[in-house]
Amino acid sequence: MRKIFILMLFSWAVICSAFQVDVFGPEADDFNCANLDQEPASFGIRIDDQDKLCLWENGEWNSYSYYVNGLPVRSTCMLNADTMLVAMGAMTYSDGIYNFDIHTHTWQLNDWFLLPNFVKYNPNSQLYYVGERDGLYRSTNGHNWSRINSLGLNECSSLAWYGNNIITNNGQIVYYTNDNGLNWHQSSISNLHSFRFDDNGILYAIMDVTSDSDGLWRSNDFGANWVNILYTSGLVCIGPVFNNNVTLGWRECYEDSSCVGMFHPNGTVSHFNHPSLNKPVKQMDIFPYINTPSFYVLNSDGCFYLTDFLVGIEDPVIPPIPIAKISAYPNPATAYANIAIYKNSPEPAELNIYNLKGQLVRSIEISGVTKESTINWDLHNLNSTKVAAGIYLLVLQDKAGKPLASNKLAVVK
Repeated sequence: MRKIFILMLFSWAVICSAFQVDVFGPEADDFNCANLDQEPASFGIRIDDQDKLCLWENGEWNSYSYYVNGLPVRSTCMLNADTMLVAMGAMTYSDGIYNFDIHTHTWQLNDWFLLPNFVKYNPNSQLYYVGERDGLYRSTNGHNWSRINSLGLNECSSLAWYGNNIITNNGQIVYYTNDNGLNWHQSSISNLHSFRFDDNGILYAIMDVTSDSDGLWRSNDFGANWVNILYTSGLVCIGPVFNNNVTLGWRECYEDSSCVGMFHPNGTVSHFNHPSLNKPVKQMDIFPYINTPSFYVLNSDGCFYLTDFLVGIEDPVIPPIPIAKISAYPNPATAYANIAIYKNSPEPAELNIYNLKGQLVRSIEISGVTKESTINWDLHNLNSTKVAAGIYLLVLQDKAGKPLASNKLAVVK
């Protein structure tokens, strides 16, 4: 077993850009997939010519290979509290879904699947799904699988749901259902993939077949009918939607040498110009460890999460933050950190320190009438135990709990 520790926090101040990029995850030569929605957080990586499953365990990144050189990990999903379903495949006789025991770190074959693209659990239908070269499979228990033959026997690469509505593709054909899969219907358009619902049930998808219709498509009726809202080539990934602003990933860099952008309701696209985002995008999703709007981008260099990107965009969900600043030195910290705080009000406040799971690590009162203060944190938590290596969020809040400012601090061993 090879231990891979979390990378140190880094960020750049980008001229004329209101966003911040930070890194999260292990060190690796290449990345295939990420699952940050479930615990333990997991990545499919390649390092030293070996394909590995990498898990966040006890404050460390640990990696595990199936057999000698492993198989490319394409997707993961928790079967229960002890077992992770791992979809692996490289067009070999060993392709399939494997059960990985997260306690004993042992592998067991679940079932054979040729080039599985994903393994997912839909809590609405209470079914597990696997999409692979020859179709879409489902299971009530994650062990016994049956193919949905009515959808066809072609490759299934994408699946999404919203309530009882499910959308998927089978080869070029798009199918949707409004009753959790009891009855499937063919959509009015073909060649769509990478489906994503927003919080209001609006559905987005990509067409990328080297045609004049390539780009971003939207459906207001759960996949029955579609309209193109952005013509562009090389679009490969749809990320989270923030107040009708759709995050997008390309396989080639376009404006500002970036493969990541945001489509706005007015029809314009703004690109995130950053050196970490100039590689083809493999995956995008919500970054779940921060309470403010954020999303991560996975490419061959790693996993990068973006924050502060909604500045200048009307979003009634996000309250304006009063002028205040937090800085920390040294950063990364090993034994202590001096946290400098400035606020435009002399009112008492509180510094709360969270880990990336959103758990409160330490709370420090800031009293007195001064607008500027410096706090020495000994890197110990509420239980007087030194915190583990990782990234911590420094959040300054007033007595009513309203956020005033935030920053990040890296702790290393």
